[in-house]
Amino acid sequence: MYRDRSIEDYIKVIGRREIEEITEIAKDLEGIRVVHINATAYGGGVAEILSSLVPLMNSVGLRVKWSVIRGDERFFKITKSIHNALQGNKSIKLSRDDMKYYVEVASKNSDLIDENYDVVVIHDPQPLPLVRYRGSNHWLWRCHIDLSDPNEEVWKVISGFVNKFDAAIFTHEKYVPRDLRVSRVYIKWPAIDPLTDKNRDLSEDVINEVLIKFDVDPERPLIGQVSRFDPWKNTLGVIDTYRLVKKYCPEVQLAIIGSFAHDDPEGEEWYRKTLNYAGSDRDIHILTNKDGVGSLEVNAFQRAFNVALQLSIREGFGLAVTEALWKGTPVVATAVGGIPLQVINGFNGYLVGSASEAAAKVIKLLRRPWLAKVLGINGREHVRRNFLITRLLKDYLLIIKELISQTQGSSS
Repeated sequence: MYRDRSIEDYIKVIGRREIEEITEIAKDLEGIRVVHINATAYGGGVAEILSSLVPLMNSVGLRVKWSVIRGDERFFKITKSIHNALQGNKSIKLSRDDMKYYVEVASKNSDLIDENYDVVVIHDPQPLPLVRYRGSNHWLWRCHIDLSDPNEEVWKVISGFVNKFDAAIFTHEKYVPRDLRVSRVYIKWPAIDPLTDKNRDLSEDVINEVLIKFDVDPERPLIGQVSRFDPWKNTLGVIDTYRLVKKYCPEVQLAIIGSFAHDDPEGEEWYRKTLNYAGSDRDIHILTNKDGVGSLEVNAFQRAFNVALQLSIREGFGLAVTEALWKGTPVVATAVGGIPLQVINGFNGYLVGSASEAAAKVIKLLRRPWLAKVLGINGREHVRRNFLITRLLKDYLLIIKELISQTQGSSS
């Protein structure tokens, strides 16, 4: 669940000066107890962030724990509906029985918190009802999804829990609901860990071995998308884009790579839809963790992509974009959610609005490898400056410091 990480491991990536600044901030927080609570230990960006962030927070002197809520299939179907509703699906209707069950199951996890934690960090909607059991701790909600145009009926219910928090973190200013009543709101970007198997440097031999293992030809151009299988990731649109590219670049191959998480019951359904849409085209490779695709394999594919795609319909941030940019791969993506924070049009990739636009940009990059290389170099530097886990660690330290000092100031 945790990765063995120390802040000193990142000196070669961000430099000693930045390390010293982080450790100086942490001095005032030595011994502070923090718990992060989310819905899954694997599969998805939140779990990947926490598996690096938690040990890093411990390495600078805090006492930090990561806990995962327990729930059954019905609970996670309800919370996935809540997720989709908050992200804009206006047709979702949740019954009183569903909402009652959601609150009851989440509340059964109250053993994950106690009065001894100084700060409780709740990630996304699944564990939200735990705030009913708050004591004197500081409560922080981290929303990783796009709340810019939510299903108002569902938000009205969920906001009753959110407004009990001391503070909330969003990825983008436009995600902050107008009727939010928490006293502090922070805008902070997610981040990747450059030292994990998913992001560390790989040799050409390792990359080729992975491609060959999954019947992908290393000598032919490859484009692809890494994402969950759900309606927002638009895997069918990715296949449409590939088919348009194929008319002009017949040698091109496509890889769609995803993983299944236990808190995402829609995954299997959308995986099947994607398979059926791909048909019998042997140049389309649809791979998952069930096929043996783990972090290292995802790393290899993202490095092998001539162009990475992220054609999401809605996207809170899109860590797969960050990962591809870090590997020097140009990205063609839809201009939704947090993607434009990462993809700077014409500088490290292209922002598009349709499959035909995406195909045109992919063809351009396949035909001009020198341009793809320049955009890739720019992308890696953009990530190094803005989207690495050490910056996220610093963000959390400063937020926790502010929450705690405010209480100390009001009690003195």
